[in-house]
Amino acid sequence: MKSGSIEQFVHLSKFNDVKEFNNHIEQWMVDCKNYFTKSELIGLKRLIRYSCKYAGISNAKIQTLVSATHNDEIGISRSTFERMLRKAKQLGILTVHNTFCGSNQRHNVYVFNHYQSTKQVESEAPTNEVPETIDVLNQETSKVKTNNILIDTYKNNVIPNVPIEFQELVKCYFHNPKQVLELWKCVRCSTEQYNEFTEQYVDYDPNVNKAELAISSFKQMIVNIKLGYKIKKSIFSYFYGIIQHKLDNQFKDWKLNPYERN
Repeated sequence: MKSGSIEQFVHLSKFNDVKEFNNHIEQWMVDCKNYFTKSELIGLKRLIRYSCKYAGISNAKIQTLVSATHNDEIGISRSTFERMLRKAKQLGILTVHNTFCGSNQRHNVYVFNHYQSTKQVESEAPTNEVPETIDVLNQETSKVKTNNILIDTYKNNVIPNVPIEFQELVKCYFHNPKQVLELWKCVRCSTEQYNEFTEQYVDYDPNVNKAELAISSFKQMIVNIKLGYKIKKSIFSYFYGIIQHKLDNQFKDWKLNPYERN
């Protein structure tokens, strides 16, 4: 998509006016507010405010949006804003279009979508917030929802397409193959979103080893539990949050080190 003024993208708006846009945002917040941290909500609300001139669309630069949050009592970082975007895209709240001038990447166009119930994907919803109440590895894991796969047919109790070293580590704590599958699903989904997000940075190589990421994240989760960290929702949401945090830090390190771009 060719970059240009906001008037060039008015046709992307899905709302008749700002009132209709606000009504849909209110419904999105009822379902999805808890999926964002307080800092991420600051970024989302700022983007919403910048999307009112033409109902539901904005092409403001990320730096402009981030800087605007510092006019409030609490400002946020660029990495927090980008993390918010990934969550909002996954939940279906908005669509992000990349724009170009020739071969050069320009700022994005953000298009908010009509409200759709997200309760059916609650078990897959992203979270990076540090949990506050505890649930240790217990009966919670028996409630896992996963694909309709005949676990008993796995040869030698080995799950296809899941690294053996990760399976062996997880089985020390989870004895049901379905639980191993659900944990690996967290790894697969988070890395796919990460790769999709970083595609806009043509000089950035994600270089993510899924097996190493999965193992280090799982070990971190176990250490956190032993240290007394509380788990707010499910073990799987918590594991997903640890993975997201590691990927965010990897990208942040690259952004802060220009020598890695040469």
